[in-house]
Amino acid sequence: MRVLIADDQEMLREMFDAILSRAQIQVALAHDVDSALAKVAQSDPFDLILLDYNMPGMDGLDGVRRALSEGKGARVALMSGNLSAHIVQDALQLGAVGFFPKKLPARDYEKAIRAMAAGQKINLLESDAAASPDQPVSNVEKRLTSREVLVLQHLHSGKSIEDVVRELGLKEPTVKFIVKTLCRKFKANDPAEAVAIAKKDGFF
Repeated sequence: MRVLIADDQEMLREMFDAILSRAQIQVALAHDVDSALAKVAQSDPFDLILLDYNMPGMDGLDGVRRALSEGKGARVALMSGNLSAHIVQDALQLGAVGFFPKKLPARDYEKAIRAMAAGQKINLLESDAAASPDQPVSNVEKRLTSREVLVLQHLHSGKSIEDVVRELGLKEPTVKFIVKTLCRKFKANDPAEAVAIAKKDGFF
């Protein structure tokens, strides 16, 4: 499966790359609509093009129209941190295959993306609890931000706080604050315990 992710936030692009690559999904990344469609033109067809609604080049739903027209047959989906129901419905009527909010837990990104790439209509706008297409998620997972998910993924892979600081390009106090927040949310005494609890809860 080949997926093109277009989002102007580097942190989100890195998160998707980490989550989907680990799931054996080929990922291409772009920071706006023009660069995304340039990648489409220069490569074999993608199974899914996932577009952030609030990024350069989208111009409302024009970015969806362009992706459907120039996408070489790829299915097109939207994501956003906050989007009104009528915009989502308009996108679906245009031919988009789905929408999901950016607050999904890590394991549900993969499930939603696989479902949409296969042609299944997915609209998770109404799921304020960020439920996956086929199962509910824990209260802890609902509360994790995308940045917390990314840091947790790095900790799970055995990275130290210093490694996370270096690889994500964040300041050390910022990473330490995120780790402290993760420990609080998972009711853990240290990062290792937070990772263990997250794994036990089925986060990974």
